[in-house]
Amino acid sequence: MNFIPDNISKHDNVFDVLKERGFIEQTTHDDEIRALLGKEKIKFYIGFDPTADCLHVGHFMQIIIMMYMQKYGHTPIVLIGGGTTMVGDPSGRTDMRRMMTPTVIRDNCILFEGLFRRFLEFDEEFMYTPSGTTLGKGTVNKEPDPGKAVCVNNISWLQTLNYIEFIRDIGRHFSVNTMLRAECFKQRMEKGLSFLEFNYMLMQSYDFMVLARDLDCKMQFGGNDQWSNILGGADLARRELGKQVYGMTFALLTTSEGKKMGKTQKGALWLNPNKTSPYEFY
Repeated sequence: MNFIPDNISKHDNVFDVLKERGFIEQTTHDDEIRALLGKEKIKFYIGFDPTADCLHVGHFMQIIIMMYMQKYGHTPIVLIGGGTTMVGDPSGRTDMRRMMTPTVIRDNCILFEGLFRRFLEFDEEFMYTPSGTTLGKGTVNKEPDPGKAVCVNNISWLQTLNYIEFIRDIGRHFSVNTMLRAECFKQRMEKGLSFLEFNYMLMQSYDFMVLARDLDCKMQFGGNDQWSNILGGADLARRELGKQVYGMTFALLTTSEGKKMGKTQKGALWLNPNKTSPYEFY
C-alpha cells in the first residue's frame, strides 16, 4: 500500500533520501542520525493534535516523511494528541487556540486515525497500556510487525496523571528561563501566554519520554515550529531515562503571506474531497 516507488532514489539510507529531496531542515545530531538510520530499523514518532475533524496538506508533509521511513523499513508511531489538544499548542500562533470539548476531541481522534490508514500500513493487533503513574513503565502486547505502523493516543497516559506527581517528577527538569527563550513562547509574550499553554512543552516532552521508555522510540519528527518541544523531550529522556534520543524537523508549508498552513487558518487545504475538492486542491 505504500505509495513511494521502489526506484525513488539511488540511496539506501533514508536519511540521504530525505536530504536529497529537500525535506530536512534541522536535526539534533546530523552524523549520528544518519549512522543510526543506516545501521538499524528504528521506531520514530510524529504527533498530530486533532484540533479539527480532518488532516490538511501541512500534515501531508509529515505523512510523506512517515511513508518514506516505512518504505525503508522503519516503524512509524502515529501519536494522536487527544490529551495535548485539551491544552492547545502555542507553537506558530499569535493567539490562543479555542477550547474544545472532550467529545469533539474524541470524535476528531477517530477521524484522524481513519485518514492515516489511507497512507500507512498498520499493525492492527498492537496495543499499548500505560501504567497510570508518571514514572511507571507501560506495557505492550507485542512488538509491532516488521514494516507496520502503530497508533497511540496520548490521552491514555496524560488523563491519568496526578498533577503534583507530574510537576515533581517532570517539571523539575525544566527551566522557566530556557522555556521563555523558545520561539514558540517568545512570539506570544507581547499578546499574552496563558499558564495553560505554558504546560504544553512539558506534556509533549513527556510524550517523547514515554515512547522512548515504553516503546523504545528513538526519534521524533515534526515541523520547524516543534523544534523547542522536540529538544525538550530529548533532554527529558536523557535526564530521566539516561537514553539518547534524536529529533528532526522539516520546513513548514506556508501561505502566500508566509503564514503557516494550519487547521484553524483560512484557506486550509483538507485531505477530504468533501471539504476541499480535488480540483480546488490542485
